[in-house]
Amino acid sequence: MTNSLKINFTDKKLSKKENLLVLVGHLRSIEGIIKFHKKFLDKNSSDLAISTWVDEDDNDDLIEKIKSLLNPVYLEVEDFNFELTTKIFGDLNKFDLMFGKAALSTRAQIYKIIKIKEIIQQIEDVQNKKYKIIFKSRPDMLILSSKININNLHSNIIFEATTGDWRKDRSDRFFYGRREHFLSFLNNIMSFSKKIWGEEIMHPVINRIPLQEQLLKFCCDNKNIKNDFFLPISTIWKPKREPNIKDRLTILLKKIKKKIFLKIVL
Repeated sequence: MTNSLKINFTDKKLSKKENLLVLVGHLRSIEGIIKFHKKFLDKNSSDLAISTWVDEDDNDDLIEKIKSLLNPVYLEVEDFNFELTTKIFGDLNKFDLMFGKAALSTRAQIYKIIKIKEIIQQIEDVQNKKYKIIFKSRPDMLILSSKININNLHSNIIFEATTGDWRKDRSDRFFYGRREHFLSFLNNIMSFSKKIWGEEIMHPVINRIPLQEQLLKFCCDNKNIKNDFFLPISTIWKPKREPNIKDRLTILLKKIKKKIFLKIVL
């Protein structure tokens, strides 16, 4: 797939779903886990919005399959352009030159995360409603424990912590919160990103470099955002096939090990 496109399906029919799942990033292995995304949408009464990038490995048949099986209310495929990120991070600087692809990836991913606010507003305007809970995930994020506990949310933002190091980062893979807290978090990311990306505050210690997950943690700390973690049975799914029984058991074991680890270190 080499051409950008934007399709807003919300003008076709109104949805009665209370919540919204937004998948952002490259589609990658989504075809193998479509049924798990479908289960998540059903279990959590969620509409689906997708914002992805043009990728030569994708094709029009995949887009049609996603439309048919997942019925997104919003779908866009963008051509990446560095200029899209300059309103957030500013122009190219020494930080970008030093960290190359990692810095560029951070720019792209944070841009997509912040754009969720615009997507929510567009959908809600057409649907004439406001969602209760917003979930942010990735097309290649496999969640086996699909029912999410959204009752008694004591923290503004809840991050998955099955992958990564909770002591040093906050997951950009999956997080969620009530609508008002979620939108406030996006505003905070927007205002904080340009500040921390500046050359004058570049930090020589590698675990203080604001790349992706670290940037989100620094934002939570700096803006005093109340946040917590949960441990879904999940992973970033790389094979372009469905997970088998062995795969699922491996993912479950990973969650159990992480639970034990966090009990020890926290």
